[in-house]
Amino acid sequence: MTRMNGLDLIKQVRADAQLKSIPFILVTGETKPENMVAANECSVSSYILKPFTADILKTKLVGIIGPF
Repeated sequence: MTRMNGLDLIKQVRADAQLKSIPFILVTGETKPENMVAANECSVSSYILKPFTADILKTKLVGIIGPF
């Protein structure tokens, strides 16, 4: 399998008609603005910067899939 990063994976998933609606939360330690722009261009559902707490993750999940 070809090595790919998260953005490459999202691009492939978004290109597949059967998979393109799968929500993605990108979790990264990269804080460069250009990386955030690239994530938005790939239609990530949300973006979390490391380190993060369980409350931050829950907030992001609720924002995407609703309360649980």
